[in-house]
Amino acid sequence: MSDTPQFPRAAALVAMTLLGSGLACSTSFPLPPATAAVTSATVTLWALTGTDLSHPSAYDVMNEEVARTDRTSLFDFAFDIRVDSVNDTTAVLLPRGTLGLYVDGGLQVTTQAYDSITAAPTSGYQDTLALPVTVGTVVLAASRSETCNFGYVRPLYARMHITALDLVARSITFDIVTDPNCGYRSLKVDSLPPTQ
Repeated sequence: MSDTPQFPRAAALVAMTLLGSGLACSTSFPLPPATAAVTSATVTLWALTGTDLSHPSAYDVMNEEVARTDRTSLFDFAFDIRVDSVNDTTAVLLPRGTLGLYVDGGLQVTTQAYDSITAAPTSGYQDTLALPVTVGTVVLAASRSETCNFGYVRPLYARMHITALDLVARSITFDIVTDPNCGYRSLKVDSLPPTQ
């Protein structure tokens, strides 16, 4: 039997337990300062079906660029025109999960006025169903997740306003505002997001 007192070991165990519980109760840590201003752009996509392959049908929120689905799977949503269950022609945005790709990120329609949206929600994004849209529809987007340089795994966020839909050319045009800072949700155009 050891003559070494057991108190220091017990005290260390209690201290580690208290420290661990304190960390577990902390639900968020401050983000480092954002480094890039929120951006805006106007984008046109062509339908996945019935258009030439040379026309891009998808959008990559993370890199803020259009994408061709025959060349890459690194995009966050695509556009198509389909016939719905009552034989109406419907424009739809398609999250990755609807195309057989890894389910990550998503889209949601909002009734908020486009210019009034200053921060993206963290939940409510549809990731496996087509999202019907018309001219005037406002959509919120969460990109596929990335590992931020400070350890968080988060999507990038964007807001979109559908401004034109051409069923003959099979194209859609939308304005999009994107926060390029990983871990941030600000959607105030041309501003540097405040630390959250």
